[in-house]
Amino acid sequence: MIKDTLAFILPGLGSGGAERVVTILANRFSENFRVVIITLYKTDPFYPLNPEIEILHCFENAPNSKNVVEAIASNYRLLKSIAVSLKKEKVKVVIGFLTSANVLAVLAAKLVKIPVLISERNNPYRSNTPQFWRLLRRWTYPLADFLIVQTNEIKKFYVGQIKSDKLVLIPNPISPELTSAKIRTEAREKIILNVGRFADQKAQHVLIKAFAKINNDGWRLHIVGKGKREREYQHLISSLNLEGKVVLIAPTTDIEAHYRTASIFAFVSIFEGFPNALIEAMHFSLPCISTDCPTGPAELIVNNKNGFLIPINDQNSLEHYLLMLMENEDLRKCLGEQAQISVKRFEMVEIAKKWENLISQVVSYNGNYIGEKF
Repeated sequence: MIKDTLAFILPGLGSGGAERVVTILANRFSENFRVVIITLYKTDPFYPLNPEIEILHCFENAPNSKNVVEAIASNYRLLKSIAVSLKKEKVKVVIGFLTSANVLAVLAAKLVKIPVLISERNNPYRSNTPQFWRLLRRWTYPLADFLIVQTNEIKKFYVGQIKSDKLVLIPNPISPELTSAKIRTEAREKIILNVGRFADQKAQHVLIKAFAKINNDGWRLHIVGKGKREREYQHLISSLNLEGKVVLIAPTTDIEAHYRTASIFAFVSIFEGFPNALIEAMHFSLPCISTDCPTGPAELIVNNKNGFLIPINDQNSLEHYLLMLMENEDLRKCLGEQAQISVKRFEMVEIAKKWENLISQVVSYNGNYIGEKF
């Protein structure tokens, strides 16, 4: 049987959260669709992809535009390349991820007259999206068949901009590779874990300073990620005499190993789109301390029931709850068990049904697409 072709469009296939979700969905949809992933720039996939999935890219490298004219010209070439690929691959429906790719996905889909779903992955209230893309977002997003967001707060941002029946909330799924694994707790070590990019948004410096202030005898802090603040964090670790106790670890596809061996998960972001790492930690029965940042943690954690929520940048509260968990193994076990139960709704089967329902709505049985025009 010949499968219909579904295409994802995103900037690249690196180690980020959006890339992880695309990989999860692409692998799932490849059971019923021929799946093509179109990246704006060439990158090697960080997460494992079904070998049947075809990867295309528009440019070898991201162009370094020196002015607005060059930026418009390079994005026009991107748009043309995407439209050509969609037509050549006979794509039935296209799904965009992240702002720039969403804008280009909408325009290219309209040019070749196929349905388009787009997915906003970060917090639009706080993300540093350039004005050029904010203007294009406001014009193009209403033309999409559906805009998928991850939290109620992000949904509110688009109310009034997007028709209510085209604005859909679908949270991130937990990777099937993680949910299929048996949760083992007997090998826990005295490790506090954090997972995230070394960026201002993730605020790991607050966690490092908190760990230095408390009685951390016998405990270690592992931070898995990479980013522009790595050198700054290494210097901070050295200045606090925490070498060997605080370890910065490069991203890995075997993140499961870290969730299995840690005893506490600490998440200190200033803002989020939807925190994949927090959901994954909860799935692995880790007791979690998280900032009550916009958006996501408050939709996952009921304070004192399945974790702890603390104010953003509140080092004193972080120290208090870290010590509480470090000193009470029974509390760690109780909160971890409740956390694992509470995130079952994010398993792949449930999330995939929501996506598949939208796809079936926009792909008509006779192959004729009726959607909004420019």
